[in-house]
Amino acid sequence: MWNIKSPDGKLNFSVYMNGHNRLFYSLKKYETEILRDCGLGIQTSMGDFSRDFVLKDQLTCTVDEKYSIPAGKKSVYHNNANELCLLFEAENPFTLKHAFILRIRVFDDGAAFRYELPAGSREEGSREFAIYSENTEISFAPQYNNMWLQELVDTYEAPYGKRSWLEAKGRNYGMPGLFSDDDRKSWIMITEAGLLNTGGSYCSCHLTGAGERKLSVAFAPEQTGPMTGKLPFESPWRVIGVFDSLNELVNSTLNYNLNPASAIEDTSWIKPSRNIWSWWSFENGAQLYSEQKRYVDFAAALGFESVTVDAGWDDSWVKALCHYAREKGVTVWLWSDMQAVDTFEKASEKIARWAEWGVVGLKVDFFMNDSQHTMWQYNMIADIMTGHKLMINFHGSTKPAGEGRTYPNLMTEEGIMGLEHYKWSGMPDAVHNCTVPFTRNVVGPMDYTVTGFSNENRNTTQGHQLALSVVYESGVQHISESIYHLEAWKGTEYLRRQYPRYDGMQLLKGFPGEYAAMLRYVGREWFIGCITADARTIELSMDFLPAGEFTAEIYRDDSEGNMLVKESRTITGGDVLTLELLACGGAAVYISDGSVKLKSGVCSGYMSDRKTCCTAENASLKGTSALMAYENGDWAVVLKDKAVFENIAAERDGRHTLRITYASQNISAVRLKTEEGTLDAELPASGGKKVFRTFDVVMSFRKGINSIEIGKVSGDGPAVGKIELIDNAPNPDRFYTVDMAKTEGGVDIIPVCENSQQLKAAGIGNGGSIVFERIEADEQGEYVLGIDYCSGENRPVMISVNGAAPITSVLFNTSGWGPSRWDIIETKEVKVNLMKGINSIKFFHDSMPAPQIVRIAIRFEK
Repeated sequence: MWNIKSPDGKLNFSVYMNGHNRLFYSLKKYETEILRDCGLGIQTSMGDFSRDFVLKDQLTCTVDEKYSIPAGKKSVYHNNANELCLLFEAENPFTLKHAFILRIRVFDDGAAFRYELPAGSREEGSREFAIYSENTEISFAPQYNNMWLQELVDTYEAPYGKRSWLEAKGRNYGMPGLFSDDDRKSWIMITEAGLLNTGGSYCSCHLTGAGERKLSVAFAPEQTGPMTGKLPFESPWRVIGVFDSLNELVNSTLNYNLNPASAIEDTSWIKPSRNIWSWWSFENGAQLYSEQKRYVDFAAALGFESVTVDAGWDDSWVKALCHYAREKGVTVWLWSDMQAVDTFEKASEKIARWAEWGVVGLKVDFFMNDSQHTMWQYNMIADIMTGHKLMINFHGSTKPAGEGRTYPNLMTEEGIMGLEHYKWSGMPDAVHNCTVPFTRNVVGPMDYTVTGFSNENRNTTQGHQLALSVVYESGVQHISESIYHLEAWKGTEYLRRQYPRYDGMQLLKGFPGEYAAMLRYVGREWFIGCITADARTIELSMDFLPAGEFTAEIYRDDSEGNMLVKESRTITGGDVLTLELLACGGAAVYISDGSVKLKSGVCSGYMSDRKTCCTAENASLKGTSALMAYENGDWAVVLKDKAVFENIAAERDGRHTLRITYASQNISAVRLKTEEGTLDAELPASGGKKVFRTFDVVMSFRKGINSIEIGKVSGDGPAVGKIELIDNAPNPDRFYTVDMAKTEGGVDIIPVCENSQQLKAAGIGNGGSIVFERIEADEQGEYVLGIDYCSGENRPVMISVNGAAPITSVLFNTSGWGPSRWDIIETKEVKVNLMKGINSIKFFHDSMPAPQIVRIAIRFEK
């Protein structure tokens, strides 16, 4: 038997051979058994490296280092372990004799091991062999009867749940897995490390129930044949975290410590960020250049560091958007499906081009495969991105294995059932949310995409959603909710207070699947996020505070969980903060000495600060309209009839943006009247009677003092909180419907749908085309071409302006996640150059069907 202990002497890892000369290991803490009689080894074409060994040598050493990465759980990571390297020679008759190394590292909070096959000579350095299976087992002592596991799916987007050993037998589960003894005093995490940075040397693995309290390591389902290895060979690390408390668990960096240090010397270009993003609230919003500019304006004004332009962006304007954002201190991330960069040739060409445009990072999506080849693709893409100084966000991906140490530009990964699942299911729920801080988020940053509250199927409170932004760690923390809801939301102030990276963290209280109260801190600022499944009272000691008095700003739920209430109180380190949490609820707390200013930036464009405001309290009510007070202290006019918002000043005559802040369960039609004219507007549903959002209309106003009458036309009548007059308005669109165009090649002009007055051009593509021959431009320059279209699937269209070489743009499916439909209209924006006077624009495709076009719009780009 060979033993190695942790630096503090508490953990003891033992390796031994049984009577059949098979290799096993066990793990103890003091004299308490944790794992016992666990098989070791791998089966290869070079032999069965699990039995019949002769020990040739053993070496020991100590690892003790500290390092930092640009994003992560804390400012300093400590890697301290004792290492034992056992050099065997296999002697069974079915193998050529070959050296086999079992390398073991034991930390104060866990142990890890891996298999190595060295090259015996220079000639063997390129030798290939097949890897058939792995014999690694995890066999728990009898007291470990609690476990939280995720059913294996190719995206790792399934709920974590509490499981039993009885149901686990024969089932497949993703890593990490969490286990606890009956007394809840010992916590074990099983995962792997060192996977995506090894040149595709191994597939990603999972756990399979193998009998009473036993699991085995299994290859990816997508790995349908043997893996190919090359000498010298190293397997991924098999990691066993051992923790006395859940706070130790959530602070674990074991899998990072088991990865090689980064070769990047200058990491100044790697910048964690709080990121706003249109996809969750408006799936095809990334098709609109104008929409993405609004997101940039919002981020710049309120101090968020970055935006992500998701699926649907167009080659014609991304570079311009990056320049626009950079001028305002905002960076741009860009989405791509991995199929666009799945070979070295494609990745080299496209990633270089995107980097030249000015994007700072890529969100690479739809891996959904754990095979050895896919692990090579991760590694290849990461290497090329790193070479171009781009940050990385992997989506539709495997779980993290600590590669963020080697690639400090790997800011976040999905591999989690996050908020996007609300689009097609009733998940995630509060139980899942309260489990993942102790499972998935332990092993690496998690792009859950936090803080969404406008969806009708939301099953947690606003306080719960806000708290997720602190409970969950991510190097790029995507805020799901739209800018139109965030602008009207009390919780946005808390998001603005936050940082993209913290000095450290502490679990104040919690239990998997039940609740979590997480603390993160920077300097003399402290952030607490509390989430719960069941209603409960949480008492939190403030003993982490230094001497002195501090202000705690508390964002809690109202009585229904549909609004946030902000309260402030003075606290000291001797106080206990008591929070009453609703079922599926939560709360967020910001603590400081009051000296730090709220983050802000450039106010321009959509977020121009040249504006005047009239609130509901100052409006004149007409008819049955009434003033309503909410629990959080806000007021709104419930528009059952009409109301007049007065004393709104305009600095000039002309077109302005009128921004309405309102709440409405359903769509509401309103009529706006000024001395300059009348406009009917349809206000979208806001997500609930107490969920507020903004909506913009453009109207003409006269210089001086104006009044605005707003009246209900149809619907229940919105609750209007305020109206703002903003001295900024986009240039007007000039529209051209398809009946004004010339069709060729069998294109038909038909109604958008039955009984519709709108027309569309069907049959474009495969030689069919439509030409708008009289497009008017008042001056030469860049214009935004808006294409209103219907399409039941993603389809490309070719666009030629004035007979020039065409550009190709992909117009995304307008059906959403439902069945394919061809009667839903959405818009794609493309930038084009027009000459002064009359222009022609042709839409066609030589070899593929194109979308159905309803109309186009031309808008001069300022």
